[in-house]
Amino acid sequence: MKRLFLVSLTGIFVIFLCKAQDIKRPPVWGVAGMTFLVSDFRIAREYYGDFLGFEEAFSYNSEKGKVICFKINDRQFLEFIEDKNAKDTDRLVSVVFDCDNPARMEVYLRSKNIPIVRETETDAAGNEVLVIQGTEFYTIKFTRYFPGGLHKKSEGKFLGENRISSRFHHVGLHVSDVAKANRLYREILGFSEMWRFREENEATPNYIYMRIPDCVENIEYLVTDDSNSSHPCFRVEDMQETIYTLKERNRENLARPEIGKRKRWLLNLQNEDGTRVEFTESFTVN
Repeated sequence: MKRLFLVSLTGIFVIFLCKAQDIKRPPVWGVAGMTFLVSDFRIAREYYGDFLGFEEAFSYNSEKGKVICFKINDRQFLEFIEDKNAKDTDRLVSVVFDCDNPARMEVYLRSKNIPIVRETETDAAGNEVLVIQGTEFYTIKFTRYFPGGLHKKSEGKFLGENRISSRFHHVGLHVSDVAKANRLYREILGFSEMWRFREENEATPNYIYMRIPDCVENIEYLVTDDSNSSHPCFRVEDMQETIYTLKERNRENLARPEIGKRKRWLLNLQNEDGTRVEFTESFTVN
């Protein structure tokens, strides 16, 4: 009887594995947010709030401490955790992708032998979240906003006119090993390469744009020794108006705009900790 029970369990396990091998990747609908360390919440509130105009929507507790959230739009957020040593450490904590079935994503990623940091659960903000280890020091989250969660409850709120932008254009992510990153993002998650650039005399590309498979947003590999090169990039309609708006907010030493490798206006700024923020127009320079 005991032997029959064990055989039955083995059969169920084999069937489960076979089904897991066949499971399709659930859709990834875009970038939901990024979480960074700041040496003082004051920096987040003055820089991302007062200067960039994003409104602080809510806060919640995490295993790393209190998280304060600034709202870009109803589906995209920037989150910050206070760490007095932030200036001297790797500041990107996680990048978050919008996925309407994190539990199924977990089964899919397990079938591909991707390490799971935290199994699918409802987090302290009230959302369904799966956490995996990225190819670098930061984690990758797949989240679904639940109706009772803090993010969904803020829908239609905290969207003031002072926002310097209303959407991410892309997020730049520090990558030290392109092959390793491609194994995860391209081969397993289904991202596709859009464009790459390599500086003269460099053996590897410095910038690689990867399209998120089920939408028009993308991530940018930043192949550099600077582990704090990761950043959000915001889409703006008029770079000149953006510069004037920021200038009028009395920011000292505002950086000069430049034409990027893809022939679009770019503006790169840094907060007090040295964490980057980028702005770009959607169209190329004529």
